Amino acid sequence: MSKEKLLELSKKAEGLKLLYVEDNKGLQQQALKVFEKIFQDVTACDSAEEALSSFKRNQPHVVITDISMAKLNGLEMAKMMKKIEPFTKIIITSAYDDKEYLFEAIDTNVSKFLKKPISIVNLIEAIEKVTDEIHFEKNKDLFEHYIKDAFQYQDTMLILIKEEEVLIVNKKCLEFFSQESTESFKEFFVNFDEQLLKHNSFLYNHDNVDWLKSVKENSGKLFNVKIADKENNSRHFILKAYKIPDKENVFILSFDDITELNLLVIYDKNAMQQEKHENQKKIIYNILEVIKRNKSSIKIYSSYKGLIISNTGVLEYISEDYFIIQTPYMQLRAIKINNSLTIESELFPIAVLCDVKKVDFESGQVFVKKYRFIEDMPSQREFIRVEPEENHKITIFYESCKILADVRIVDISVEGAKVVLSLLPAGLKAEDEIVVDIVFKSGAKPLIINVKARVKVLTELKREFEMLLFFEHDSKVKKLLTEYVANRQMALIREFKKL
Repeated sequence: MSKEKLLELSKKAEGLKLLYVEDNKGLQQQALKVFEKIFQDVTACDSAEEALSSFKRNQPHVVITDISMAKLNGLEMAKMMKKIEPFTKIIITSAYDDKEYLFEAIDTNVSKFLKKPISIVNLIEAIEKVTDEIHFEKNKDLFEHYIKDAFQYQDTMLILIKEEEVLIVNKKCLEFFSQESTESFKEFFVNFDEQLLKHNSFLYNHDNVDWLKSVKENSGKLFNVKIADKENNSRHFILKAYKIPDKENVFILSFDDITELNLLVIYDKNAMQQEKHENQKKIIYNILEVIKRNKSSIKIYSSYKGLIISNTGVLEYISEDYFIIQTPYMQLRAIKINNSLTIESELFPIAVLCDVKKVDFESGQVFVKKYRFIEDMPSQREFIRVEPEENHKITIFYESCKILADVRIVDISVEGAKVVLSLLPAGLKAEDEIVVDIVFKSGAKPLIINVKARVKVLTELKREFEMLLFFEHDSKVKKLLTEYVANRQMALIREFKKL
């Protein structure tokens, strides 16, 4: 056995006491030379009776004992020791390969059973095993003590659960729900879904949604919940589940009360359209504060010629003037091209469009100066939209007449396109039917598409007009568009990577 291994093991055994029981003086002296290099506190005994007396006085962490001894054998002694201190680690040595001894050792919860003659390697492995077990149990006890202690001093409501059973609940939570103890809260928690009030886009039990299953399956995600207090006033909480590492199905449920931010109204239908710009900024700022406080991430979207580039981002700093987001390099490149980005979070009712102040590639950060709500949410786009090649040609016919205007496609999908016209023919309005001829020159042969379309949205810009078209195509045209959009998407990905 190397000196390095013994030194490593002696560090693990630091602070641990060993009781060694062996009635053969020769073997005892040989073994003590090894044990004293590992343990700082070693006691040797010749008999089980002497060992029991020493055990009661010194309370050793580890006991190594032979089975065969006069009067009281090692296993009987081990049983007595386990009754006094169940967490003591006991290693049994025996010259006999007797299955009855082995089974009895297992029943006694002995840590290791070693057959004589014992190699130094096997002995060291056994000692290392029990020292690791001791440290694991100590850390476990410290962890549980820390959790219980930390729970009581948190400003948020906290519940520790395993499966669906409540293990610990903090004082703030007991007080809010008018419960006297953890035991009474356990019964209360069985019907906890009744506490979650219905609210637009909030989490509560409905249809096939199970609130507890949802938060556990999405550990780390933020959920809006509404709960009534003692006076029956609605309170707005951010609910988050934290999965405890190395603990099977154990979670901390955190309820962060954000009622004072007055955000409930923004989740009501059409509320965002009625909010003034300045009020929107304050609302967004407050939500960003909640996201940062809960150490949650946001989803960032940028585009390159219609191609959506998306990554997660972490809020590094927030002030009323600007905020800083950390995000991967590829996302920073896309942001730099557009000088803007869109962010989404489970806490935002709709997406937020941000103007960029600065992109710092060295630190991986983007500085955002202005932001506002927008209805177009990138995550909810049904179809891939891409910007076509610059040399495309588009001709539009309205009431069998060609529209004599400069026309270009902003982006196109399998189901429709956004186009811009320099002039608008008299009488053309939303829901009118038109015919579109498109020529794409990306391949060896031009791709020609002739399709009927309906004008869904018509918007007058400063010097031109924008139309959102929905195609009314057959399967042949749909196949051509599907192939074109897929090929164009791959071409844009390659192009973006080369930038």
